[in-house]
Amino acid sequence: MSTNLKGVTGLTGEVSMVSYFGGVDNGNCVQLTFQKPEFERDKPDFGYWYLQLTKEQARELAVALNEYADGTREEDSNQIKD
Repeated sequence: MSTNLKGVTGLTGEVSMVSYFGGVDNGNCVQLTFQKPEFERDKPDFGYWYLQLTKEQARELAVALNEYADGTREEDSNQIKD
């Protein structure tokens, strides 16, 4: 069983949220669904990206996003530079 949650608006439109049971190992999870940018919408996945997270992963992402919004998120020193 799944439950639609109130989403948010992103740069490419609505980011919808659905809560669902991810099984005994994962427990309650959330799926974020958002539309790809215009130039990527002709792909066979109907132009949407999906992100599925456990509650713990959602908490970690929420902390990271809050740090970003506050300007306190550290840069990733392991990131590959072009």
